[in-house]
Amino acid sequence: MKAPAVDRAIARLTKLLWAIALVGLPITSFPYIPGPLGSAQIKPFSMLPLAILLPLLLWRQVRQKRLELPANLRPLLVFLLFAAASGAIALLYAPEPLRGAGLAGRLLRGWVSLSVGLAFFFATFWMNRNRPALHFTLRWLYVGLVLTLLWSLVQALAIHTELVNTSWVNALQRLVSEHPLFDRRVSGLAYEPSWLADQLVGLYLPWLFAAVLTRSALTRWRWLEPLLLLLSLGVLLLTYSRGGLAMALVCAGLVTVLAGRGALGRAWGWYRQPFAHKCTRRSGLPQPAAIAVRLGLALGALLVLAAAGRFLASYDYITKLWEPSENEERNLVEYVIDISAGPRLAYAVAGYQVFEAAPLTGVGLGGSGLYLFAHFPDWSYTIPEIARQLSPDSDIIPNIKNLHVRLLAETGLPGFWFFSVFFLSHLAFVRQLWVAKDGFYRFVAVAGLFAWLATLLRNFTQDSFTFPLMWVLFGILAGMLPSQATHLKGLHE
Repeated sequence: MKAPAVDRAIARLTKLLWAIALVGLPITSFPYIPGPLGSAQIKPFSMLPLAILLPLLLWRQVRQKRLELPANLRPLLVFLLFAAASGAIALLYAPEPLRGAGLAGRLLRGWVSLSVGLAFFFATFWMNRNRPALHFTLRWLYVGLVLTLLWSLVQALAIHTELVNTSWVNALQRLVSEHPLFDRRVSGLAYEPSWLADQLVGLYLPWLFAAVLTRSALTRWRWLEPLLLLLSLGVLLLTYSRGGLAMALVCAGLVTVLAGRGALGRAWGWYRQPFAHKCTRRSGLPQPAAIAVRLGLALGALLVLAAAGRFLASYDYITKLWEPSENEERNLVEYVIDISAGPRLAYAVAGYQVFEAAPLTGVGLGGSGLYLFAHFPDWSYTIPEIARQLSPDSDIIPNIKNLHVRLLAETGLPGFWFFSVFFLSHLAFVRQLWVAKDGFYRFVAVAGLFAWLATLLRNFTQDSFTFPLMWVLFGILAGMLPSQATHLKGLHE
């Protein structure tokens, strides 16, 4: 086979593998992942096609005699250097093994997790180097979203009605996830409902919201993005995820204020038009049809909001956020415990105390779990989840469940600083795409801003590097940046 034919075959294969990886992103805990990763709770299905795709991408770079690297690679490399140094120093004063787990094993798990995330980052970067490539990515993301929405709606029918057999849905769910159906909440193809909410808010809603806000469409069906947006919001409600709902509201509000004022102005101008023009040219009468349409839309929106509020208020997991307490002197910590957020606060407090014990070096990437038990606050001992972990019969090693605190505890201040620089650099990429004089790049910028904010907020409740959502976002933004050199020239003058 001649070289051009080989290159074409590799290009087709890489596209196929990338499409499979994108469609499979919603599957977060695939039961059939082999090797050491198979024992982890977080094991994305997309690791399987990625294991073949990444070597092909590297080989293609070698054949082209050039290695394309992200513009923000330096802070990432410095972070990795400090993370490695933190682990080496931590081994010098390693604690006793905890429940059969030693520090060396925990460090290995931490680096494997980070390596999976970096694999997603570089694969996404190399597969999104121009506009057609990003179009390809988004189309297959939409395919994965459609599958997620359909399966979530099937779950909702099984959970809330008698139309679908629950045992049948459970059997299918166990083929793609290690967790069965939940009692009231849909989880889609993810391990749990909150992970599905993270996917919707951090991966899919940004592109749909940006498409509606900027009036962009990837296909000739201009109704597709608005329809998917409405369905995604409906499924988000079905997750009953408080964090996901809050993130969606905050991100949508901030992005609308920062980048959607023009769209709001156009919408308001359209809405008030029939009220401003009292008469039609022909009859001299008010425009009843136009006014009725607008009033109907306003009434419909209010009814939908009321129905959504009533639906959420039917679940005590939501209503406990505002229910009064019998204890009139309840403090903030007691409130957090009452709303079932006490364990996460306890993990974060313990993690921060681990950081205070080694602020410059940390305890090594993945090593914090061995130190948390000694730093749990006293008020957390009565929380059932914490009490179960403290039981001698338990084999659980806790996690901090907050990426920001985890970075402080495991890599110290230097590692936290340089990862923060790497994280913030993608916000700079968003700004550069926004000022480019091109509608498509502004669409990418709006979606990137939404996803960046969602990732920032999500990292307060998740601490895993294995989740691909953050890395896919970073890869897209870093990959699109160099292709805009001519449009972004003015930024560097």
